[in-house]
Amino acid sequence: MPKINISLSQEILEELDRAAMEVRASRSAFLARAVRHYLDEKHEEQRREKRNRAAATMDRFREEFGGWDGTKEVLGWRERH
Repeated sequence: MPKINISLSQEILEELDRAAMEVRASRSAFLARAVRHYLDEKHEEQRREKRNRAAATMDRFREEFGGWDGTKEVLGWRERH
């Protein structure tokens, strides 16, 4: 497993050590979990943004073309394929 070196202030290091002790984890394990949590949240935020953009596009289609129902279209496509 690759290793890295990081620089932290004494205050952050002490807080890190307290938090790691609370969950009975090493510094490395605690930091790995924290990074995984951050990355998972970031990916989920990107997925939410993508869904929001898609919803906004469907709203624009509805405004431009009238009563277009994207859900109805998808369900109809599924039935045909």
